[in-house]
Amino acid sequence: MKITKVFGYQVLDSRGRPTVAASISLTDGSTHTARVPSGASTGSHEAKELRDTGSKHAEKFFAGASVQLAVANINEKIAPLLIEDQISLSSVDNKLSELDPSIDHAQLGANATLAVSLAAALADAHGQNKSLARYFTAEKQLLIPMPMVNILSGGAHANRTMDIQDILIIPVGAKSFTQALSWIVAIREMAAKLGKESGAVTNLIADEGGLAIAFDSVEKACEFVTKSIEKVGLKVGTEVALALDVAATQFFDGNKYNFATTNKSYTSAEFVKYIGDLTSNQPIISIEDPFAEDDWQSWQNFSEIAPKKLQVMGDDLLTTNLDRLNQAIASKSANAILIKANQNGLVTSTLNVLKQARANNFNTVVSARSGENEDSWLADLAVGWSAGQIKVGSTHGSERNAKWNRLLELEATEECRFLNPFN
Repeated sequence: MKITKVFGYQVLDSRGRPTVAASISLTDGSTHTARVPSGASTGSHEAKELRDTGSKHAEKFFAGASVQLAVANINEKIAPLLIEDQISLSSVDNKLSELDPSIDHAQLGANATLAVSLAAALADAHGQNKSLARYFTAEKQLLIPMPMVNILSGGAHANRTMDIQDILIIPVGAKSFTQALSWIVAIREMAAKLGKESGAVTNLIADEGGLAIAFDSVEKACEFVTKSIEKVGLKVGTEVALALDVAATQFFDGNKYNFATTNKSYTSAEFVKYIGDLTSNQPIISIEDPFAEDDWQSWQNFSEIAPKKLQVMGDDLLTTNLDRLNQAIASKSANAILIKANQNGLVTSTLNVLKQARANNFNTVVSARSGENEDSWLADLAVGWSAGQIKVGSTHGSERNAKWNRLLELEATEECRFLNPFN
């Protein structure tokens, strides 16, 4: 099947900010559309999305955040290269790389390249009469990932109600994704109930659907979540464990880590000890970005003393970037990576990063962003790539539940097995 049309346009993400959509039409009359996400807590080493700040395309009411430059790049530069080609994801991604050979896709904009790349993946899957999940895993049993779900949010996602970004739960004792999600919903609703009973403000929902409740310390926030787990009748640690997204780059000034809520500052060495004590004293099995994105020595120092079972995950550290992943592998600075397609800019090279991580015994967690949309391709990628884990946000907001519902659909309709990397 050949490509007959490639078209880009501007849409809104879940925060009301502009983002890019791209459609690819084929000779059978079908059209395949993908919308890209955008982050709030972004690493400086991510692929560069293109926005209109300072350009003649900047739209007044979007304060320069419009994406008409990226859209124009799709319609004026990318489309003419692809029309009349046979649909092939690898061919499309190769042409995008040739058109913009920069590492960070700064010329075309990673939001432009990813939108076209994702639309090509969907179109290529259609051409083979497959779902996107089956496009990447054609015949074997599909592996449904373990969910990692926000309960409390702070940092850049919730107006700094906590110094760290998120406290999440992982239903390690669940036997199926359906059971896992039912536990998560119950815990999230119990946390909202307990927050209201304590007088805490819970009507502020964070970007990713977590509860934005203020706490005096990270420890108290962890204790609140463990209480919520216990109140629904589940066992902390053996059935449901905690995960933290620290997003430490957000409060690192280049010399010290500064907690605003406790008014405490830590040197890198002191913060390594603090994180070590925190993960020892709380039922935490995964910690993301405990140190700043370029504080490699702290990552290495912590990884040397961390329990082997603790998942030490790089997001801002690694930014779905092959070179940075290889540096982490060589320096033994982490043992898990967050996989975000928009940090990379192309579907195929995102998958290459995941494959390299897996080849070096890293856990892989396919992740959404704070600015999401109603597309569900992320769930298919996590399943098709056998990622093992998925991080979408909470269970509030249709842009989050679209992904959870797609996983429920796959588990109900396909030959599947629920993965538990923590067994």
